[in-house]
Amino acid sequence: MKATYQKILLSEGSSFLATRLILPRFHSEYHFHPEYELKYVIESKGKRFVGDTIENFQEGDLILLGPNIPHYWKNDAVHDQTDLMKAKAVVVLFSEDFLGDKFFSVQEMIPIMEILRKSNAGLAFPNAISGPIPRMMEELTVSTGPLRIILMLEILAELAKVESRKLLTEEFSSGTPFLDANSPSFVRLQKVHHYVIKNFYSPLQIEDVAQIANMTPHAFCKYFKKSTKKTFMTFLNELRVCHAKKLLIENRIPISQICIESGFNNISNFNRQFKTGTNMTPSDFKAMYIN
Repeated sequence: MKATYQKILLSEGSSFLATRLILPRFHSEYHFHPEYELKYVIESKGKRFVGDTIENFQEGDLILLGPNIPHYWKNDAVHDQTDLMKAKAVVVLFSEDFLGDKFFSVQEMIPIMEILRKSNAGLAFPNAISGPIPRMMEELTVSTGPLRIILMLEILAELAKVESRKLLTEEFSSGTPFLDANSPSFVRLQKVHHYVIKNFYSPLQIEDVAQIANMTPHAFCKYFKKSTKKTFMTFLNELRVCHAKKLLIENRIPISQICIESGFNNISNFNRQFKTGTNMTPSDFKAMYIN
């Protein structure tokens, strides 16, 4: 699955971009850009794809991505079935030198430089919703003049203080992602990605997916492994487990039905794949959230 290069355009006189998104749904392509991206989800639910990771997201999701990490957010199918739901978020995009080449090299900026360095593996901030960062990010979208720069630095300083966890695996973040915005193969692999997202709950064979990409199964498997650092079946099982976790947390249907709706053909395979991905059984995972 290949990512396209996205060019970020700043308004004249602006050193970084801060904007509030209100959309029917998140619909960006799998893409990358040389800027850092800080994104706070105000309203929306779905799947978040960052490099080689797949996770559920919902209101309060706060992520900091370093340069050139391929990513995109995909809403759950329910967003396509109603006009009542919205996708709302605040997004901040900035380069490391947006305040000058040496600004973050001074002693006082070491904590901020450290959080920027860590974001090269992608960072999630699980408890940030209870702190001041979401409010500050919303204020940033309407701030002007010197106060805008000051507020941006305050946000970065707060990020450096709160708990975070990295998103990318060592194998992915230490390697060079397979990014080529000019290759004609991107369009067909983008189609594959969309096809899998829409059909992961159904029986999927590599032969069928390779046909969507107009590749032989062998060539498709090699390409997928090179670009994502994982096999196609690993990707598919992670996506299915991710969806199962969402259904388990919602606690609306029994585990046997969650198994089927997540695309697993039997309960033993479901339990095995779920434990591989979470080190827990589906029952233990559900009990942890209920309790």
